[in-house]
Amino acid sequence: MFHKLNKKDTDPSSLRPICLLDFLGKALDKMITQRLFHHLLSNNYLHQHQYGFTPGRCATDAILQLKSWIKTARENEQHSVIVSLDIKSAFSRVWWPLVLHRLKGYDCPRNLFLMVASFLSDRRVSMDYGSLNITRSYTIGCPQGSNSGPLYWLLIANEALKLQLERDSKILAYADDFYLFAAATGKHIVREKVHRALESLQNWSESAKVEFAHDKTQLIPFGKKGKHRHPPYCSFAGKPIKLTRQMKILGVILDEGLNGLAHLDYIRGKITRILNRLTIARGKRGLSGKVLKVLYHRALERILLYAAPAWWAGTCRQIVRMDSTQRQVMLAVTGAFRTTSTAALHVISGMIPSTLIFEMEVAIFRLKHQHQQVSFLGEEITAPNLETYHNTWIHPSARTRVQWDADHPVNSLAIYTDGSKLEGKVGAAFHVIEENFTVDFQYRLEDYNSVFQAELSALCQAIKWKNLHRPLQQCHIFTDSMSALKALQKHQPRNNLIEEIQASLNNSVSLHWVKAHIGIQGNESADKAAKEATTRNNVDLHLGLPIRSLKTSLKRRALDQWQRTWEDEENSKGRYTHAIFPRVSTSRCIDNSHITQALTNHGRFPSYFRRFNIKDCTCRCGEDVSDDALHFIHHCPLVSHLRHRISQTHSLPQIIADKLKSIELCTIIQFVNTHQDDILQLDE
Repeated sequence: MFHKLNKKDTDPSSLRPICLLDFLGKALDKMITQRLFHHLLSNNYLHQHQYGFTPGRCATDAILQLKSWIKTARENEQHSVIVSLDIKSAFSRVWWPLVLHRLKGYDCPRNLFLMVASFLSDRRVSMDYGSLNITRSYTIGCPQGSNSGPLYWLLIANEALKLQLERDSKILAYADDFYLFAAATGKHIVREKVHRALESLQNWSESAKVEFAHDKTQLIPFGKKGKHRHPPYCSFAGKPIKLTRQMKILGVILDEGLNGLAHLDYIRGKITRILNRLTIARGKRGLSGKVLKVLYHRALERILLYAAPAWWAGTCRQIVRMDSTQRQVMLAVTGAFRTTSTAALHVISGMIPSTLIFEMEVAIFRLKHQHQQVSFLGEEITAPNLETYHNTWIHPSARTRVQWDADHPVNSLAIYTDGSKLEGKVGAAFHVIEENFTVDFQYRLEDYNSVFQAELSALCQAIKWKNLHRPLQQCHIFTDSMSALKALQKHQPRNNLIEEIQASLNNSVSLHWVKAHIGIQGNESADKAAKEATTRNNVDLHLGLPIRSLKTSLKRRALDQWQRTWEDEENSKGRYTHAIFPRVSTSRCIDNSHITQALTNHGRFPSYFRRFNIKDCTCRCGEDVSDDALHFIHHCPLVSHLRHRISQTHSLPQIIADKLKSIELCTIIQFVNTHQDDILQLDE
């Protein structure tokens, strides 16, 4: 049992039981669940408005669906509302007789039904307390953390989504979170629709033996053209529904304007709180800026990007707030002065501007999940060119594990396969050896295809050729791509080319791995044929652009855009740093505050004090009018006793690259910071 947060220890509902099954029990539970999911999904028994625990769907899809309903209502000049509904202890209230009834209604195979019925029958819970033993039978609830628990709840919730509601009234669910949408031209009509829909949901909850948490029910209104001045007030089961102008839906704050600013303010506060703790850890626990940068990319950035396609629009107000949030992180990473320009902070920390990261995230989602054409930094990218996975709904029992080895048996029929990429062109080939007969088959792929796709294509074409021309003959197929062979062993590869190879294999074909470039004649011939295939004039195999290649391409374009912005002559920010680092790089990370002062000229230097009207002063040596950071690093005689390895011919990048010189630079900057009275003099 574990305690649920924000609830009293004396409340029994605050405790959650954990099901501790042995290994075989969990394996059986997962096998049953996989087969039931296959039956329900392949026959379209689960409602299309259920977005939780279903493959290929996520919270972002659910939020986008709700927003599309709202926008459609506004286009039709309708008022609309969303009512958020929560089920009390949903998974603890799954009624087993109803689960079995639903399985019967969905034509569940008899063997699976009997196994589930046996699993849910004759269940007891017992508790020993001293000499007291209490045992009770129960027919409700599902174990926390089990594989079958979510499936049983989906069976219960599915009927709620099938309720016959009025026009422009819909229900959307994400696991046990329900959202009721209603729209109409008049506010009183909206209120009546909501009441009738909630009445239907209440009747469903009573029949399913679940209960809504009325204290958590909320309603957010959306006017025809924006903010609702006089929103409709509704009630549920005789209790008024709390009216709100902002609603948290699946982790995203949705407001009446649908502009994403409320969510940005929410995540800004969240990031700031985490960053404050990390900054304290950096000062007191030795957490370096480089580690802080890694934490940002691995954790904080994912918080910022959560469901970004559902709320990010790239408006000026969104960009300003997001830049401000990322700026706080870069200041913590570099230890720079707060007056340092954001453009310079990006270059010194090696962090891509957040706006480009958001545009990448949105573009990838729209291409991969929505199959839409997108414009990324002025370039059109079409979805049909993207490699997509179409679920073939293979039954779990029909999936077999592909076997391969590293042997090199001799047979009358042997085939060697290979893929190659030369000068940006991709080719695949296989070399057939049959007694005294040899032949090559070559295929040209699209230039954007990967070598991995070429290796798989060569294997696929070789197996097809064998099944067509030598269907009964025993054949050994050799490849030097271990990644392709390991991918074939995956139980659920989520790759149509791999599934096609798995389906084509039979007992007459055996796969073997050979080491490349060690003089094996068949492998060398296949490698030569694959390289020759890259020179073919026409493309023979049309495969989609891999997701990984798409991400690499988008990142490269984002870096190019970042470089163009940094080189823009109209950009007056960070020109001092631009003279030192004219090229941007993500591998760069300057996390030493003294070096940062030297790279930005934002430090306790006379030029800095004069620029920001802090005080009018100069260096006592009087040898340099600028009195900037470079003056103290290269010229100032007042710190010459600290300057042993650094000379005037050394540039700042050269100094930073040398460990001893960089230590000397830090010593000079620190000396200037701590001996202001001795080095600086006020101008009269």
